[in-house]
Amino acid sequence: MSILLLRLLLTPTLVVLVSYIQKRWGHAIGGRVIGLPLSTAPFLILIYLMDGASQTANAAHGVVAGQIAVVSYCYMFAYVSWRKAWPLALLAGWFIAGLADLTLVQLANTWLVGVIVVLVSAAAIKFWPKPLTQDHSIRIPQWWETPMKAIVAGTLVATLTQVKDVIGVQAAGVLASMPIILSVLAPTTVRTYGPSAVSELLRGTTKSLGGSVMFSTVVAATITVLPAPIAFTLGLAALIATDLVLTWSRRNTSSEVSVL
Repeated sequence: MSILLLRLLLTPTLVVLVSYIQKRWGHAIGGRVIGLPLSTAPFLILIYLMDGASQTANAAHGVVAGQIAVVSYCYMFAYVSWRKAWPLALLAGWFIAGLADLTLVQLANTWLVGVIVVLVSAAAIKFWPKPLTQDHSIRIPQWWETPMKAIVAGTLVATLTQVKDVIGVQAAGVLASMPIILSVLAPTTVRTYGPSAVSELLRGTTKSLGGSVMFSTVVAATITVLPAPIAFTLGLAALIATDLVLTWSRRNTSSEVSVL
């Protein structure tokens, strides 16, 4: 019940927050916020408080493995949205996300899984889909759209979270990482602002995933041998360090391309 309540509160709140950020500071910044562990970190903390360190490590492993679904979803939705209508992009995104998840959850080594997801994220950014068509006409969002997005996202989370006690905490960690918020925000973004905007949103999300993956990886590796506050602090430090390194690497690569 505590996990259900947490996610019921967090997910709609994040949907409203990101919708506001998109309007205020742009789609790329909104995407960067979505990619942060704003829902998975509280999820892991609650697992620790309820079930202990060992179960938290299992849940964190599931979260790490589940991030491959987010990367796959973001890339595929961006790719298809330039070519087809958003329902096809949504279906394609979830199909590829599911396949990627099924592949990676077979691996038991959390560090290996984390490195794979970071590398896949970096490759996705490097080979991000290029624009193929003109953007759709931009329309003014209706007042009811943001509350509706929050309700839909909360309903999806409630449905998935209810199965936690049946599937176990590791599988619940995978579900906690599934692109539920993006499954609401991406279609509404492409409908309202066009494929260029949703591409910025999803690319921004993918940029943040490397740091988020390292956060959960470090938590999984340290939560059973260190006090929980230290484990989560180390995870936060890993998130910041990884994000800084990846950002520097992307800027350095862009500078070299510009010179050439």
